[in-house]
Amino acid sequence: MNPQEPQLPVIPRIPNVSKITPPKLEDYRIPVSPGYALSQDRYAMSAPELGGESAILAEFDAAARSDQFSLALQKIIRCRDNVLPALLERLESDEVATSKKAAIALGYLRSPVAISALIAAAKNPYRQIHWQAAAALSWIGSAEAIRSLVQLLRHPSIQVQAASAKALGRASLPAVSPLVEALKHSDDMVKVHAAHSLGQISSPLAVTTLINALEHGSKSVRFEAAWALGQIKSPLSANSLARLLTDNDISVQSQAIQALKNIGVPAITPVAKMLTNPSSHTRSVAARTLGQIGMEEVVPMLAQVLRDDEYAYVRCDAAIALGEIGTYDAVFYLSQSLKDRDRSVRSAILRALAQVNSPEAQEILLNVKNTVVIPSYSVSNFKDFDDESDFTMIQD
Repeated sequence: MNPQEPQLPVIPRIPNVSKITPPKLEDYRIPVSPGYALSQDRYAMSAPELGGESAILAEFDAAARSDQFSLALQKIIRCRDNVLPALLERLESDEVATSKKAAIALGYLRSPVAISALIAAAKNPYRQIHWQAAAALSWIGSAEAIRSLVQLLRHPSIQVQAASAKALGRASLPAVSPLVEALKHSDDMVKVHAAHSLGQISSPLAVTTLINALEHGSKSVRFEAAWALGQIKSPLSANSLARLLTDNDISVQSQAIQALKNIGVPAITPVAKMLTNPSSHTRSVAARTLGQIGMEEVVPMLAQVLRDDEYAYVRCDAAIALGEIGTYDAVFYLSQSLKDRDRSVRSAILRALAQVNSPEAQEILLNVKNTVVIPSYSVSNFKDFDDESDFTMIQD
């Protein structure tokens, strides 16, 4: 019998610790904006912060490009240390770039502690950071911050008023009445920002004042007022917006068309009335606008213009508008005018049918392509009986 062999002791396996698993990017998700982003886009991913508060602030100070500043700002927001004192100190810097970056960062941090310093910065247009400071107050969004912005609308400086009017677009109903007053009585630059902010808030309480602003002498004010009314989508503004379709500035015309398109069905009647205007230019603009509004109800009106208007370019615009609407009836009316007396109108009809791209439209285009138009000719023989030459004249 063999003696039992002694067993060797089992040595535990030492794990390999030389390989370090890097952190996952999703562990460092932070908001990309102070509470205004959509839920599905609320987070942006960034690299983990290294080096603590001093390194982060050094990177923040050195950031010169927008991408560098964005990364530094993300680290500032994620920093567990209290960086507010350092940012408040930088807000008072004589270097404009540094103070602007600090104002933006304080707005993103949304700390009430920064409100008083931001108010002071916003009140001083000579420091050139009043726009950023006002925006930061709106991002903080507390009652105190919004109240401060409303008070700044009465500041002696036009620049400060404009910055406050622009920032109040992120506020809600409490800002509507002050912005309406600014749109009535302020400088044109302030009116532009007040109108835009009223459009962002989209309160029906501002409709009447915005309609009045459509007649302002400044094209920028008219443009922003039209944009704001398009955001509010009040049917009460349809008639006034329709009058802007013949504005002497093309950008104002375009913005009025977009606003009428946003309003939808209530905008059809005032625009359709323009189809009977004595001015051919007005009829042309009305036809194009109805096409962009794109409602099926306007097809018979456009068909009548295509059939009866005396000016070819107006009929062309009616054809293109019918093509943009693209319903079965629109295709039918286009096909009925394929023999228009003007070549440019016939060409516009073909382009409109090609734009529709429906089976009916494609069939009509195929038929047109396969149709050979044979002009009527008369053949005359002028040869004398005693002439041996062969001379034949073909006349159209």
